[in-house]
Amino acid sequence: MTDFSDFFSVDNLMDKVNSLSGSGFCELIRKALTLYVLFTSDEASVASKALIIAALGYFICPVDAIPDFMPVVGYGDDLSVMGLLLLQLDDLISPAIEAEVELMMPSGCSE
Repeated sequence: MTDFSDFFSVDNLMDKVNSLSGSGFCELIRKALTLYVLFTSDEASVASKALIIAALGYFICPVDAIPDFMPVVGYGDDLSVMGLLLLQLDDLISPAIEAEVELMMPSGCSE
């Protein structure tokens, strides 16, 4: 079993986010950035931060359950992993965190 947390770094995350072009990736980018902002906040516990690192590492890792290069479905597993974690952490997502995420979103992905 791969420890996907080994793939996490802020630079790797931003490289991955910046490599995604087109509005079709906005939901994926928003989830990744929301997890990142939660990770950097004081809201998340140490245990939550460990799960966030693992989920973002999974997103960054080029080899996962469904390889990212596969059209249409390639990011489905990443989206599911991040979405499920965000459901668990929903009570930590404040308007301030949402606002910070919006500031980080690429220009083609405004709400």
